[in-house]
Amino acid sequence: MNLQLGRVADMVTPALQAEGNVVRHVTLGTEAPAICRGFVDGPDQGRSLVLRLACALDTLREISPP
Repeated sequence: MNLQLGRVADMVTPALQAEGNVVRHVTLGTEAPAICRGFVDGPDQGRSLVLRLACALDTLREISPP
């Protein structure tokens, strides 16, 4: 993706503040929105409640894009 400078921080910062996540753009508006792999691999992933729960419940899995 060609994002404007600072756009990633604009998405990640509020997601981390809310203990949320960033949704993979191609899954927006689908029945099964997925977490962005770049977000999952990021250095602050431990601050995301949904990622902590998915790891604890062993339900985090990689999917192919729609």
